[in-house]
Amino acid sequence: MPPQNKKFVAQKEREDRQKRIIIITTISVLVIVLGLVAYGVIDRFVLTPKVTIIELEDEKITADQFEESVRWRRRNMIMDIDQMLQTFQQLGGTQEVFGYFEQQLMLTVTSLQQPLMVGQEVLNALTQEIVLRVEAEKMGIVVDDARIDQEIEEAFGYFVGGTPTPAVTLAPSSTPQSSDDQDDEPDPTATPLLQPTEYTEELFENNYKEFLLSIKDVGVSEDSIRDIIEISIIRAEIIEIVSADVAEESEHVWIRHILVADEDTANEVVEKLAAGEDFVDLAAEYSLDTSNSENGGDLDWFPRGAMVQPFDEAAFSLEVGEISDPVQTDFGWHILESLGKDDLALDPSAYQQLRNQAFTDWLTEKESEYQPIINDDWSKYVPSEPALPQEYLAYIQSISLEQQQPLLPPGVPTAE
Repeated sequence: MPPQNKKFVAQKEREDRQKRIIIITTISVLVIVLGLVAYGVIDRFVLTPKVTIIELEDEKITADQFEESVRWRRRNMIMDIDQMLQTFQQLGGTQEVFGYFEQQLMLTVTSLQQPLMVGQEVLNALTQEIVLRVEAEKMGIVVDDARIDQEIEEAFGYFVGGTPTPAVTLAPSSTPQSSDDQDDEPDPTATPLLQPTEYTEELFENNYKEFLLSIKDVGVSEDSIRDIIEISIIRAEIIEIVSADVAEESEHVWIRHILVADEDTANEVVEKLAAGEDFVDLAAEYSLDTSNSENGGDLDWFPRGAMVQPFDEAAFSLEVGEISDPVQTDFGWHILESLGKDDLALDPSAYQQLRNQAFTDWLTEKESEYQPIINDDWSKYVPSEPALPQEYLAYIQSISLEQQQPLLPPGVPTAE
């Protein structure tokens, strides 16, 4: 072979090797890139959702459930801010009115800006929920789909049977005709009649679909909503069980008191009472409790736990007609007289408070007993979305800084 041909062949072989190297390298890079993308997709949609955040016996909360719960909580916090801003506007939108909302608004805004604060709150709530689910199974509490469907329907104001809503429509009425016999008096039939609009199943379904679309936008699924409804039913049924022994009656006392600023004044009042002076007159003269000083310091009947501890203990230790020694609380010094003691029916709010306290005590004990396992890396799965819209934040900050209310930016709700 001529030298020129050998040289040409050698050059051709080098070029072919270089091309093969370039092709192999390119393919390798593409494989690596595609592998990383594939891993990212698998990690996000396959592996991460299966990561366990909280576990107790056969129950577990996965990463995707935890994430959706945080998103739901953040969404509700933003809605709370939205509602406060609307109420602020409806009440006049003044700096004075803002003072009633400022603390709660700023607390909510701060929490939204620090995702781990919301994440920790949701983690604590889900830890309680997993305990409730384990206990519900042991108690034989079963919540089926039909029960959840019913709760959802009623939450939207839809009751089987067509319970009407307060919404109204205008019923057709005849048009008044003018005549010489009508002395320009309005025809009663000219006034439209108000009739209730029936909340139909179709209307409910449309409203529910709109709701599902709205929560889908913030990353919350219908399954999460059904889980929330389910645990609320479980909680209510467990409260019924663990508070079954809470009595609807309890010991009450009827007390009147005189509140003074210091012990010396309290002793002075006690001495005057011992000398026979009238309690009612001394209450009017000495008591700093202006809510009842003019009616003899009468506090009416109350159950145990209604007052601060030192006052409560003194009140229930007295015999009827007995006057206490001076009792110190954070409010000052009190002289108490017992006017009555009896077992009376609790008012509904006091009874419910005792039931809730019984449930809280039970749940605290169960949490300590079970101690669910919590993933140490739970914070990695805390989303920061949905975020508070910047126009809301700017508006809230402007109200805080300005003495006069600024105009609402676009997108912020108004009272109109």
